[in-house]
Formats: sequence, structure tokens, C-alpha cells
Amino acid sequence: MLQALILELGCLPAATAGKFSIPELPGSLRQAKLLLKSHAFINVRDYLAVREQGQAALRRVMHPNRKSLVKEVRKGKRMAVQEVKDAGLNVLLVNTRF
Repeated sequence: MLQALILELGCLPAATAGKFSIPELPGSLRQAKLLLKSHAFINVRDYLAVREQGQAALRRVMHPNRKSLVKEVRKGKRMAVQEVKDAGLNVLLVNTRF
């Protein structure tokens, strides 16, 4: 599932994810989590709302960095942790206590 999420969010470097080539996906669970944690800065509410609209819509709601995502979550645009876990999107959770 994490590999599908990586492809859907476009978290792979541009050189490895060509239009007609098969991208080099992380081989382990740990590598996949690290890649998503370092590149996928998206609010889970936004992700669930726009995922049906395609990758371009997801790119529009993604944040440029972790700090801006944390600011948005702290302002109140959040989702219950248990709902996120039930959806299997634990890897997109961000710690706002730093």
C-alpha cells in the first residue's frame, strides 16, 4: 500500500519516475515510510477529499514542507487519529508537538 501511495503522491525523484519507465520503488517497509515522511506533506482530510480528482489535484493541496503542514493542522484543520488509522494512512500523520 505504501508503494501505491508513493506513486499516487508523486514522491519519487523525477529522474527515476519517467513517463514510460517503471520507477525504482523502495524495497522495504522502512524505506517506504522514510520516503513518505520526508516528501509527502499533505493533510489527510485534503488527501481523502481530492484523491478522486487525480494526481494534479493532490499536488495542489500538498504543502511545500513539514512546517507549513503543522501550521495548518494546529489551526484546526485536523481529522481524528483513529479515523486516519482505520483508513490505513498512519504514515501521513504528522507530530505537531515540536
